[in-house]
Amino acid sequence: MGAGVRRLGAILIPLLAPAGAAGQLAPVGVPAGVFRFEADGFFETWEERYNDGDTEPLGASLTSPALGVALLPTLADAEARIRSASGLPAFQLNLGDLTTDAHADRGFANLGGSLGLTRSVTIFGRMPLVRSRIQYQLDLAGTGANVGLNPGTSTQDGFFQEFQGALTTLSDRIAAGTYDGDPALRAAADAALAEGTALRDDLFLLLADPEQAAAFVPAAGSEAGTAIGSRVGTLQSTLAGPLGVTGFSAAPFLPATATEGDLEALLTDPSGPIGLRTGQSLISFRGDAEAGVAITLADRWDPRGRRGGLRAAIEGLVRFPTGNRARTDRLLALGTGDGQTDVEVRATVDVGSGNLGVRFEGGYNRQLAGDIVARVAPPGQPFPGQDLLAELRLDPGDVTTLAVRPFFRIARTLAIIGTLEQQSHGEDEVSYRDAAGAIPGVDAAVLAEGTDASATVAGIGLTYSNPGALRPGGRGLPVDAGWSYERVVRASGGFVPNVHRLRARLRVYVGVF
Repeated sequence: MGAGVRRLGAILIPLLAPAGAAGQLAPVGVPAGVFRFEADGFFETWEERYNDGDTEPLGASLTSPALGVALLPTLADAEARIRSASGLPAFQLNLGDLTTDAHADRGFANLGGSLGLTRSVTIFGRMPLVRSRIQYQLDLAGTGANVGLNPGTSTQDGFFQEFQGALTTLSDRIAAGTYDGDPALRAAADAALAEGTALRDDLFLLLADPEQAAAFVPAAGSEAGTAIGSRVGTLQSTLAGPLGVTGFSAAPFLPATATEGDLEALLTDPSGPIGLRTGQSLISFRGDAEAGVAITLADRWDPRGRRGGLRAAIEGLVRFPTGNRARTDRLLALGTGDGQTDVEVRATVDVGSGNLGVRFEGGYNRQLAGDIVARVAPPGQPFPGQDLLAELRLDPGDVTTLAVRPFFRIARTLAIIGTLEQQSHGEDEVSYRDAAGAIPGVDAAVLAEGTDASATVAGIGLTYSNPGALRPGGRGLPVDAGWSYERVVRASGGFVPNVHRLRARLRVYVGVF
């Protein structure tokens, strides 16, 4: 055991040994002629989100006690046809009780470097590698369901053959004058033919039209199913009774209530109205690369062996759209980039005395406009149809960040650091790329709903910084490292992921000229 401790000490002592002018927090800039290799990143996970300041499950938008047209607007035509065929003007389509359990996680690994050109000027570049994953489970219970998956147009062939045969016979009898001797009977025959033709047309459009049949139709035993059966039965009794038209006794075939498999079939049919891919969404790709310049305005940190002092720097960078936006055919999808160019400026000021200090940070990110392809639907419609896919012009809201990071030195190069950060995101502006591609009756601005939001992030961690031989009289390995845990503790405005995040950082300095 003693030998193990000695070996551990031999490793740690050079790293923790006081340097002549060691800076506790990692400096923004790099000394002239020095290259800093940077490897840092974070892993974040969340199962909840903030919606106007209140937390809700991540899958809240995919949850409904009565799944219908509100979440599945592509079924609006089916609902209208069922109302017409059943004679129930207030009918509301209901697939059942839908609940969704969702989980998201994302990891960034940033690889890059900074090169000190002069004592004050540093240039840098970084390329992130990103892994984004969404997992969720759709659970559809039959509670309250009143529709089921259409059993298929050919299933109704026998019913419509008998129906059409009875109407043809009735029409022929009317034309032959069969009922002319009794005006009341003739009026009943004319009424039966008109009503029967309208009912046949409504039911065919709902159940059996090869091009327009509804994906979901009234379930057997439901109110609408019973009403349809009653209308058909009344017509059959009238035809077979005083009008003398027999041979029509079949009933339309109606399904059982919808199942999870039926919902899956509706959502995933590539030739259907929605055409989404369900299940886990996993993507690993590069993120949005960035490059910029940092200027050190003041560096009087730990002067002549005293702890504390002042250090200040500003940065300007451009972030390029080298990543991938979230896919349009996935639920709750995450991408690896934003899809447009950013121009960002940041300022950092370190102030300290003795073992105590604080870092102040401020940033403004001007997110430039870019062209995207997306389904134009508000957040409350998580299953938008393929007919809503359009080319758009997106101008994301700008992002402002203010942070305070107090720290306490355990040793000259090692400290505990806290984080309190406020992030504000302005509202996006979305429009159609050109008038010819606009979707009639659909405002592209609905995609901006919930984008105006603010969040407060708190965290704690450890930070190590030792410039070693890069400073006169210094010794030890020139390295910066750190670890921290952060989470969103408060949010307001639109939608904000309730994130738990782990960060890590390692930076090694090498003299190059």
